[in-house]
Amino acid sequence: MSSFRLRFGGVVVLALRKDYSVAALMAFAAFFTLAGYEFVRSPATVLFKNAYGADNLPLVMAAMPFVVFGGVALYGWILSQLGPRRTLLVTSLGSAIAIVACYLAVLSGSKMITPVLFLLKELYIVLLIEQYWSYINSTLSSDVARKVNGPITGISGLGGFVGGSIGGIIAQPLGTESMLLIGALLLVPAALVSNLTYKLHGEPEMPPRKAGEKAHHMGWQLFRENPTLASLLAIVLSTQVIAAVLDFKFQGLLSTSFAGDTDKETAFQLSFWGNLNLASIVLQFLVAPLLLSFLAVRWIHLMLPLIHLTAITVAIIEPNVLTVGTAFFLFKAFDYSIFRAAKELLYIPLGFDERYRAKEVIDVFGYRTGKGGSSVLIVMAQKAGVMMGNYYLLIAFSATVLWLALIFPLTRDRSAAPAREQGP
Repeated sequence: MSSFRLRFGGVVVLALRKDYSVAALMAFAAFFTLAGYEFVRSPATVLFKNAYGADNLPLVMAAMPFVVFGGVALYGWILSQLGPRRTLLVTSLGSAIAIVACYLAVLSGSKMITPVLFLLKELYIVLLIEQYWSYINSTLSSDVARKVNGPITGISGLGGFVGGSIGGIIAQPLGTESMLLIGALLLVPAALVSNLTYKLHGEPEMPPRKAGEKAHHMGWQLFRENPTLASLLAIVLSTQVIAAVLDFKFQGLLSTSFAGDTDKETAFQLSFWGNLNLASIVLQFLVAPLLLSFLAVRWIHLMLPLIHLTAITVAIIEPNVLTVGTAFFLFKAFDYSIFRAAKELLYIPLGFDERYRAKEVIDVFGYRTGKGGSSVLIVMAQKAGVMMGNYYLLIAFSATVLWLALIFPLTRDRSAAPAREQGP
């Protein structure tokens, strides 16, 4: 009996060690990816605005649904051909090569490459980050995830803080364009660490396809079968409408404040995102683990839109760089930390296709289509002569109310979620 207990205890310890090892390694892969992203995000935005103006941000974002749909479809096909490990390796190194190509085109003086770069930075970051989470959700138990999801996002966010802080210091002496090359290079260690994680701990088994069964690379049929996935997609779409219009309003105010000083605006934006990531780290390491340990997931999901409704209301009453920046700052900080940690718990009981295919549709296509779809409507209104800048905050408020309403169907059956055996 004692030997049985010893063996049983050893199995538990090994399982826990695997959980924490996967969490730590994937968090460090995300660290490098998000550090690199900070060197791409602000320069890509500033370069586009210099080439085509801040008023055309909604126009380029209107192309996002088509770009992301193609990207997710390609990802799904590669996943079917290569499996999760090699798919992550290919998409990581492929993203680095694409950013370097854009960097070289920018150096040659091409204006036309700036919308390509802008769209690329919107696609590659979510495509890579969601693949890290797909593997994490395939390995961790729900109990362990409640403890470590916050720190995972914290280590990841630390990368964003480091990248933003360093970028804010070196952007002016080195120039905006040079930031792109640094961002691309940081994807190499990210690819090596994530690939090592798969090699150490194995790949989740892809479900076999029956003879004659049609391949569903993107997993659209799963949304008809699982109400949780449909609710998650609707919530992500609404939250990204909020992100888009707050960003448009903030960028417009910044363009006015920093007119004619490209490098100074780049440095300001890098510092803004660096500070935002620092706030996210505090939420990720301290607040998220406590909330996930002591509050039901439903209450956490209900709390977030209520906070944002308050911040957006203040910005509506007195719209300026400070109030709009604060509303945008809070939205992104919570999105990167508590919302992310609580949302990922909903995927853990699900199967491979839900975690690797439907998740990419929700958290890549859904995230970017929420921005892009709202941008299409904004562009149409602008063409009709409507000054949409005057309505961005009202749109954000309305979308937040919709988000709050969608929480109820999302979490209604949370307690009835089926258990799933963990491990690749």
